[in-house]
Amino acid sequence: MLPEALNRIQNRSDSRPSKVVEAWPKIIGLKMAEMARAVSFENGVLTVIVRSSSLYSSLCQHEKPRLLDMLQQQFPKNQVRNINFRIG
Repeated sequence: MLPEALNRIQNRSDSRPSKVVEAWPKIIGLKMAEMARAVSFENGVLTVIVRSSSLYSSLCQHEKPRLLDMLQQQFPKNQVRNINFRIG
């Protein structure tokens, strides 16, 4: 009975949306996380605010597939479907 209860607690903890946002600095790297800050994770979409248009362009065109793949591997239960970058 106890192992089942612990598994349920672990599953709830693993599927919390805030875990995806909290993991973002490790995924992108601490230096980049200062310039590209994750602000929310809703309906499978991680929203990231990016400081500059050049970084925005680089993330959208070159890094997005790699970052999305890393998130999907780390959080299969959260069903990360997309990363939405915004300048702000």
